[in-house]
Amino acid sequence: MRSLTAIVLFVLLACLTTLSAQADPAGKTSVSKPGLSIVGKNTAQKAKDFCFQLGEILQVKVTGKLVEKVEVAWSNTKSISLYFDSERIADLSSPPLQVVPVTDSTSSSQPTESPKELLLNFTLVRDAEDDAKRKAWDRLFMKNDHYQMEIQPSLVIGNDLPLVVQFSKPLKFSVASTLAIWLIFIIGMAILLVSYRYLVTKTRMLCDADTNYYSLGKSQMAFWGLLVVLSFTGIWILTGTMERIPSQALILLGISGATGLSSVMIGKSKRAEILAKITEEETELTTLELEEQKLQEQKINHPAAFLQASQDRLMAIKPEIDIKSKEIDKLSKQADAGKSKGFWRDICNDGNGASFHRLQVVIWTLVLGAVFVQNVLHMVSMPEFPDTLLTLLGISNATYVGFKIPEKS
Repeated sequence: MRSLTAIVLFVLLACLTTLSAQADPAGKTSVSKPGLSIVGKNTAQKAKDFCFQLGEILQVKVTGKLVEKVEVAWSNTKSISLYFDSERIADLSSPPLQVVPVTDSTSSSQPTESPKELLLNFTLVRDAEDDAKRKAWDRLFMKNDHYQMEIQPSLVIGNDLPLVVQFSKPLKFSVASTLAIWLIFIIGMAILLVSYRYLVTKTRMLCDADTNYYSLGKSQMAFWGLLVVLSFTGIWILTGTMERIPSQALILLGISGATGLSSVMIGKSKRAEILAKITEEETELTTLELEEQKLQEQKINHPAAFLQASQDRLMAIKPEIDIKSKEIDKLSKQADAGKSKGFWRDICNDGNGASFHRLQVVIWTLVLGAVFVQNVLHMVSMPEFPDTLLTLLGISNATYVGFKIPEKS
């Protein structure tokens, strides 16, 4: 019993000794363990003080033994990087700021040298010209389903392994507010639909000048042009930065532009061919009419010398003239501006009704347009299409151009 009592007293004494070592005479806790921590905005007492947006500065406080390591790394290589969810999103671009912690002036203890602390300022900016950083930001957004995402930050000092950064409240990050993103998206889609409808119904900009029918090539070119411009503008409004237009988007514009130009050139070539044929038919018609007139004069002025062969020719020439006249009328109708059958019927019609090569261009344009919009909405950046999709669109458009050559004008 005495032994048990002695053991209990020993344990209690040890606990009291440990607690007294962790507190100063005024009841203040000792300096926190060396490490990294996020400095919240304002008072750093509320959850919103740990919510950061693109363009803001995030401060990381360094204490303890890491202070010397950070100073050495900055003086030697200046390689100090901030990671969000294992993605390198920012590098330290300005020297660490030294901060002297506030001490209790009323403390009765002897003044001691304050421990050194550093503040690292990281600007949360997505550099569109830095390919590695841009892709890191895109991967970060793809990992999260919400615009305001909870982030686990870490710091890489030099060539060391990432060190976890502590925070007192959940750290959240967003490009912009959810309301702002959806508002810009809705306005952008409304402008796209209204602008495209205006081009279709109020202007003839999407029509072939020679036929007055809606052109599939011009319609596709207008679709991608408006989509890229509105996406670029919306991202600029949300992020405040000039977003890099990736090469894939330029290739899309190039494919649609080349298709539209080829369509126009083929249309003009066909019209020139029809006009040349009309001229040829009119020349032949004029020759037949002169021949008929000459035979008629011979029959009237010299009936005795008018042979049976001449009579047979006179009888046969009339149907030939009628055939030529009908052919010229038919060609003239093809050359003259026709009446549109409606936007969708025109762009899917090859002259003999709906055609598969035109329909597949329309379908793939709408599908890739939807993918483009979804990527812009999810990652708030200009998306990059895989090369296989661009190749597929290029083949589809080349097939349309190839089949357009024998189409009816």
